[in-house]
Amino acid sequence: MKGILLFAVLLLAICAVSLGINAALPSPDGALFAIAILLSAAFTAVSLCIELGEGRINDMADVLKVVETGQSLRLTLAAYGLGCSLAAAITVLVYRGLLGG
Repeated sequence: MKGILLFAVLLLAICAVSLGINAALPSPDGALFAIAILLSAAFTAVSLCIELGEGRINDMADVLKVVETGQSLRLTLAAYGLGCSLAAAITVLVYRGLLGG
């Protein structure tokens, strides 16, 4: 269960990162990326709670195994959506940083 609590802390850290991205990027880009990250993090948290309730996962290793094997389409899509939205935001931050603007 400690692993699940660690996963919840990581989701909260991702929410803090989205607020930082919102502050770093100009409007409306920052707001759009922050909304995408927050929505996918919320969907991941809800999917994780559903999987916990159904008894499919009990530990952090179970979460990774379920996502890797695609046993739960809901959790897999949520995790990939979260990763893609974070990658897109970081790409834009790096691109803007390289252009100096």
